[in-house]
Amino acid sequence: MPSRATKRSMLAFLLAMIVAIACMLVLSNQQDNNDIKTDTDESKETCVDSLPIDLVDDDYCDCQDGSDEPNTSACSHVLLHSETPPFGPEFNCKADDKMVSLAFVHDGVCDCCDGSDERDGLCANTCATEWERRLQTLQERLNVVQRGLKRRTEYLAGSVDKVQKLKEDFERLAEAYQSGQRAFEDLQRQAQHNPELRGQLEQSYNVLRRVQYITYIQSRVVDPSTFSDAAWKPAFVELVGECYTYTVNEKELKGGTPNVIPRKYDMVLCPFQNVSQTEPLYPEWTKAERQTKVGDKVADEKEEEVEVPRPIGLGIWNEWQESVNFARVQSYNHGEPCANGQERHTRVELLCGEQNRVVSVEEREMCQYEVRFETPAACGQAEQDVLQDEISRVKTFFKTKDVGEFAGHEEL
Repeated sequence: MPSRATKRSMLAFLLAMIVAIACMLVLSNQQDNNDIKTDTDESKETCVDSLPIDLVDDDYCDCQDGSDEPNTSACSHVLLHSETPPFGPEFNCKADDKMVSLAFVHDGVCDCCDGSDERDGLCANTCATEWERRLQTLQERLNVVQRGLKRRTEYLAGSVDKVQKLKEDFERLAEAYQSGQRAFEDLQRQAQHNPELRGQLEQSYNVLRRVQYITYIQSRVVDPSTFSDAAWKPAFVELVGECYTYTVNEKELKGGTPNVIPRKYDMVLCPFQNVSQTEPLYPEWTKAERQTKVGDKVADEKEEEVEVPRPIGLGIWNEWQESVNFARVQSYNHGEPCANGQERHTRVELLCGEQNRVVSVEEREMCQYEVRFETPAACGQAEQDVLQDEISRVKTFFKTKDVGEFAGHEEL
């Protein structure tokens, strides 16, 4: 039988072995991590980095990513379909200020309206037509913005009173909720001694939950950050209490469908309240889909009554987000959970328009929705100024440029 000293020696040896193995594992992991890092760094290198200098810009496309020909058109067919934009110097079209990568010069495709990016005689001069079309588009947009600004002024005229009324309504709602809460607690105590009150207690609970939900949303509406802390916000109070419906099929919404017949959804935006999805035509779709798959006769034999699904919440009013160009952006969160457990969320872009309407709805990612909404409330002086400047610039080209005289190239 081993002595106590021998046991201690064996234990010390085992501990030393464990420590050694642990150190080896750590070193191994560090080496793996270093390898991964090296691979990542190498993956950032482009094909041109491995080529000799005499194969760069030699008018022959050696690399699949087109990186070896930044100053010739040899790889233009590759760069045209690349997710990464062409790099390197750019060519300035003669007739206007359009910039074209040198990789697209002399590639047989007319990128400049005057054809100055290609050899003489290859391209027809379309500058006058393009400028007229561009000028018309700009002028039409300017007209929309100006009419929207006029309506926005009307919105602003009554905005102060409407914001004040919302605050007063919220105070009454909050008082009603508190009174309801106290009444519910009293009923709870009574129900402990009287089982017959349990049905009434459940009904009161459901009503109280609904009032609590409305009170929470309205508390977000009357928060100063909603309408009162920036000069551009008050006009949007005009949208409170309104709802706007947009019908979309699932191909348009999701980019595809496993169904033979696409389902149709009504997407409902109630600004500063919530966003929801309904499907009022679901019973009709179910029947049509079944008939398409199994035939009319079999479908009629198996026909069952189908109810319209309840609305699905895609988010409740949360906050304003950072504006994008001339669009104001809203966030609606805490929507109903998806199959993967995440909550639905909707991002709303509010664009300048003559009337209040939803113009598009997309599901960009699973349960992540984007709504584009036009409203006079989103019209601003900044967009009008930019449009007027651009119109003046295009008109200047008409006056100062003779599109038939340009020849040759300028490289920057």
